[in-house]
Amino acid sequence: MRDQENGRRRGRGRSGASGRGRGDRRRNSGHNNRRRRRDHKQDPRAAAVSGNKRERIAIESGFLVLIDQFMLANPQFTDKLLGIMDAGAEAKDRLIKDYGGTVVELEPGTYRIERDPYAYTIVIHRSNATLDSNGLIQRATESVGHVLVDTRCLAMIDRELLDDSVLLEKYRQLWFNGQEKACRDLIRDNGGAVRYGFRRYGDELGVYAVPREDIICLWPDINEVGRIDGEPEAISDEG
Repeated sequence: MRDQENGRRRGRGRSGASGRGRGDRRRNSGHNNRRRRRDHKQDPRAAAVSGNKRERIAIESGFLVLIDQFMLANPQFTDKLLGIMDAGAEAKDRLIKDYGGTVVELEPGTYRIERDPYAYTIVIHRSNATLDSNGLIQRATESVGHVLVDTRCLAMIDRELLDDSVLLEKYRQLWFNGQEKACRDLIRDNGGAVRYGFRRYGDELGVYAVPREDIICLWPDINEVGRIDGEPEAISDEG
């Protein structure tokens, strides 16, 4: 009887020790995850690399829309868009431009986004292309528009998504319920991408194409090399 009790006590002791070990590992794992997120916020390049690996754009129509994420929820924009659903593409493109966006023609396919917070550049290119960044900005000489980014987040979607009134309504509901991350996830789930700009209180980004190549470059075009003074803000691409 005593041996059985000792065995049970020893068993509980081992189980308790093991349980504490698992708990410690879980706590340590949570601490490590928080530390990694904190490091990303402190290191803009680490956050950008994370987003570069994740974000993709599926272009089926041959036209890419670049626009502030809020505009997809803005009733002034979406109501006017719904009113011209049966109009031609030119009317829709003018409306997108009126609300701070632009439309770029690209060959259908899947595209990646390379955001460099130190060079203040965003480069969109085919996912299967080998990108040579040396001198790339200097080769992007064809101006194709501007994008105003007021909410720090730039939405990149196929133009066909703007014909989906159900999607736009769902996006608007999520936005005005304070679920901005769910809005970004909705864009991603439908083949789009979302990336941050470079300044907390808004950006005006020039949009440039590399002639005869499926490469689009964005940067704050206040000077010819696409750079602005000051340190980049630690804006995470994890959201």
